[in-house]
Amino acid sequence: MFSARTLERFKNPTFAGGLRGANATGKAEDELSKDLIKIYLLVNDEGIIENAKFKTYGGVATIVTCDFVCQMLIGKNLEEALSISEEDILNEYFDIPSDRKYCASLAEEAIKNAVEDYYKRIEKLEKKMANE
Repeated sequence: MFSARTLERFKNPTFAGGLRGANATGKAEDELSKDLIKIYLLVNDEGIIENAKFKTYGGVATIVTCDFVCQMLIGKNLEEALSISEEDILNEYFDIPSDRKYCASLAEEAIKNAVEDYYKRIEKLEKKMANE
């Protein structure tokens, strides 16, 4: 069902785990499968994603999709991150089984939620600084 490339990445995901100092977090859950994705981003002052990690509750396809997505995110600015679509993810991770393509949709949602979280944190910090 899964290619050797997918199984190798599943066994040795590069970006699995939490991210100390993350300043953005995005979560997405699939109601049907109960797969859950959490993406952590470390965004620098210029708005560039310096690092990305993930935690997930899901199967092979979900884990590998998250690992690919984190790789895609590093080095991008926030607008570029927001432009990553389900289609882009599927093009990058082209051997995802058709019944697991929802993983790409979940990853897209988690990215958008992480970027939204970053902007909310910045807004909150700016308000706090303005009130001091």
